[in-house]
Amino acid sequence: MKNDRPLGIKEIAHQLGCSTRTIRRYHAEGKISTYKVGAKTSPIKIRQADLTKFIRKRGSEES
Repeated sequence: MKNDRPLGIKEIAHQLGCSTRTIRRYHAEGKISTYKVGAKTSPIKIRQADLTKFIRKRGSEES
């Protein structure tokens, strides 16, 4: 299913129109439901469906 495909940090940043540094900050602050696949230095991932929910929520808060 397309919505279950995990996205990497560059894809997340591109869809949100921000930098990877911002995504790392969002992850550290718990603002976005990202996860790591392994150890401490593993890449940050998010499911497309969760990113879509975050975008919708953020859009409704700005309105």
